[in-house]
Amino acid sequence: MKAFISYSHVDQRFLERLHVHFAPLQREELITTWTDNDILAGGKLDKKISDSLANSKLFIALLSPDYISSNYCYEKEFKNALEMQEKNQIIVIPVIVEDCDWLNTPFQKFKALPKDGKPISAWNNENTAYLNIIQEIRNLITVSAKRPIKAIEIESEISSKNYKIKKDFDSIQKLEFQENSFKEIKKIIEINISELGSLENINAKITKDDSNVFEAILVNRNMIGIECILSINIEKEKNQLYQQLHNSEYGLNVVLKKSNGSKQDFSYSLNFDEYNMFWKTSSFHSFNQTPITEKLTSKQITEEIWEMWLKEVGIEF
Repeated sequence: MKAFISYSHVDQRFLERLHVHFAPLQREELITTWTDNDILAGGKLDKKISDSLANSKLFIALLSPDYISSNYCYEKEFKNALEMQEKNQIIVIPVIVEDCDWLNTPFQKFKALPKDGKPISAWNNENTAYLNIIQEIRNLITVSAKRPIKAIEIESEISSKNYKIKKDFDSIQKLEFQENSFKEIKKIIEINISELGSLENINAKITKDDSNVFEAILVNRNMIGIECILSINIEKEKNQLYQQLHNSEYGLNVVLKKSNGSKQDFSYSLNFDEYNMFWKTSSFHSFNQTPITEKLTSKQITEEIWEMWLKEVGIEF
């Protein structure tokens, strides 16, 4: 089966890794792939791309902010693939490589890969994400040999619908959600700290890291006496304020303490609706513009904390 891979050149690394993982399928002669890298010097781009797309059975789009903003990828290649899909001539497979607003595009009606549309870049081990992609495409090729494209498309569209199932959350689930969020926040901050080494005279060091408390100090040696200690904790004895304000004992406490003695402390409280658990900014959180009603992920919380911590020592981005 021939696959046309549509991608932004900014995402070249994802294309290269995908080709590595496609190797077993290619050796088994189950799939051949085509990208614009196959166009020889002097070739007419539009015609070569159009001809290759017309002769393909799979349209694999590597979705990212750069892809969606690309006039050629999104407006031309994808538009042509959609027209072919409506005639049951091709199968459209969105592969999410970076966080992007793909659910508000026509791609949302197709089943996305990797599993649950989780971006490849968000997986702890990206090889696991690629493995899931290859397994799904292998299954698709096997099924397509027995059923027409139309039947496969109907199944894919049904399976990609975002069904919402009502549920209740017990104390153990809430505690695990709190602990897992804390671990994810710590991990992201640790990675960010390691990347600060590229900034001149900016140093950071983790001073405490256990199951309940994470602390680190950030120093800007470009300015006299500018340093700030970040402390994040989920200790129960410090969560009494949560119980009073939110009727919840599950929260994340954050403290920013500068070398001049000034201190800012704020928090996030665990909330849930009929479907999911999430975080919300506490009502006394006055250091950013996040609406109190907004449902936050641990990644969004980390971005807020990181930005505020850097600002305390004179770093902005």
